[in-house]
Amino acid sequence: MSTRPGDRLRAVNALCVTPFDERGRLDEVALAAIVDGLAADEVGVYLGDYVVGEGNVLRPREARRVYEVAVASSAGRTPVYAAALGFASTDRVIEQAIEASEAGVDAVQILPPRPTPVPGMPRIAELEHYYAQVLAEVRGPVHLSDHVVMSGYRLPGDLLGDLVTAFPSIEAVNVSDPDLDAVALLVAALGSRVAVRVGIVAQLPTALLLGGQGIVCFEAAVAPQLCREVLDTFRAGSMDGWSGSFQRLMLLNAALTRTQPPQSIKGAMTLLGLSGGEVRRPHLPLGKEDEQEIAESLTSLGLMGPDR
Repeated sequence: MSTRPGDRLRAVNALCVTPFDERGRLDEVALAAIVDGLAADEVGVYLGDYVVGEGNVLRPREARRVYEVAVASSAGRTPVYAAALGFASTDRVIEQAIEASEAGVDAVQILPPRPTPVPGMPRIAELEHYYAQVLAEVRGPVHLSDHVVMSGYRLPGDLLGDLVTAFPSIEAVNVSDPDLDAVALLVAALGSRVAVRVGIVAQLPTALLLGGQGIVCFEAAVAPQLCREVLDTFRAGSMDGWSGSFQRLMLLNAALTRTQPPQSIKGAMTLLGLSGGEVRRPHLPLGKEDEQEIAESLTSLGLMGPDR
């Protein structure tokens, strides 16, 4: 795989759910079907993230099995990435990355360090040491995640720039930061050097205009074709088509965030017949009222027939 934007990197990438059966076990058949569908829609697949993918409740052997099943189901048609890497000791992050690479994923995503349960920014020297050690050990492509929402701090832009320069293995930077100004500066600085994707759909227009590659989002797990349409109409310069599709995407985002992921994502997928599976405790499935509200939203957006 290229170590710079191109070839097999996707503009639309889904945060993939991890389906469990009624006894809380990994549902490999459902996972394979989910990845197969995303591959058919040419959507990249991020596995086991700490929100939608419930990576924080996966056992190590389960995480590896998630990667193996997804790699087999994708069969090279679309890239699959390991996302449940981070918020652990540096040594454990390295071990996780090596295990994921051995399972055959196309790249590993490295989260910023969070050495204490309470979010807070480590010292610059600690950040530099963390990334230098991890990136020196990982073999194969790497995606960095500047996930301000989860880590509680923003990675310094000059640090990210220095890492991209020093480590050709970095092929993408994914940013989830509520501060649009900070996101815009990051995209402008790095967008010509690596693939920069945003994780907040409202920021997608700004990112694309400044040279960003696309998005990593949970909406793509529910409506991959709609997400593709947003990117395709933008690139085609069809403003009417883009405006309509982006409005639908924002309405879908609102519907799915009213009830917290992963419950809302799995609930929506189940309504659409996509076998999202059960959530794992301590999560509980959606109640009837929440499920009905999501069903009404999916119907109004043309994603589900009114007879369901």
